[in-house]
Amino acid sequence: MELRHLRYFRAIGREEHFGRAAVALRVAQPALTRQIRDLETELGVELFERLPRGVRLSSAGRAFLDEVEEILKQVDRAVDRARRMGSGHLGTIRVGLSEIMAAYDFISRGLFDFRENEPSVVLDLRSTGSLAQIAALKDGTLDVGIVYDAHIDDRDRETLDCAPIGTGETMLAVHESHRFANRNSVMMAEIANEPVLGPARILAPGYYDRVMAACIASGSAPRFVQECTTNSILFSLVSVGMGVGIVTTAGPHSPSHNIRLVPIADLGLKFRVMLVWRARDGSAALRRFLDMMIQRAAQAA
Repeated sequence: MELRHLRYFRAIGREEHFGRAAVALRVAQPALTRQIRDLETELGVELFERLPRGVRLSSAGRAFLDEVEEILKQVDRAVDRARRMGSGHLGTIRVGLSEIMAAYDFISRGLFDFRENEPSVVLDLRSTGSLAQIAALKDGTLDVGIVYDAHIDDRDRETLDCAPIGTGETMLAVHESHRFANRNSVMMAEIANEPVLGPARILAPGYYDRVMAACIASGSAPRFVQECTTNSILFSLVSVGMGVGIVTTAGPHSPSHNIRLVPIADLGLKFRVMLVWRARDGSAALRRFLDMMIQRAAQAA
């Protein structure tokens, strides 16, 4: 028994007429009659009562039609699902997103727009650090990560592809009562005597080293008093007056009501925000996601 036999039977069962069913199916009537005879022989029952004009479903035929309708609905759903999966309109994309990246407006807007445009694609957002994202991409437990370029080394590029989608600027986070709070910018020399909070090297060595190198190159290395493993910890310490913080962000938007972000005029340190995924791998849905994020970045540039 083949699917075409079921489709032929369904058409005749609905029409109760071989001629009209043959027209609907675009099959010659003699061939259609022969196929139904073969089906009845295989089942060992008569599916139709032959009338002077047309046919009528037998009791066995009516029972069989109910099941055939459900079978063909399932087949149609399976075909549709396969086509949508193959074209990228269905599936799941596992997206790595650190706390820092989640704060970028252009990333959150991009995720929202993709969900709006592709409601049948699930974005499985996983809150994890940048180095953990790189490791998860390599072992296949993550489809795409969003990290700073400082976290991607030459060995990573042998197995991973990446594309820039934005930029983060390294700025100074200060309490609203601090003397720098209303400044348009500060110089590194002015920070020299301040207690400074910065990134922790253990979680992001590439990022940490870039920040430290830029500070040293400015000629006025700050006095670091605390390493912070997350931006939220750094901002919390700044908000209670523990010091000022060096942090990379998408712009001068305050992360808290009592914190101000001030550009550091002579630091000039920026990081590219990168999409990262496994080279020569991934679903059609992932490709749609990458294309949309990259296209949005190009339009905004």
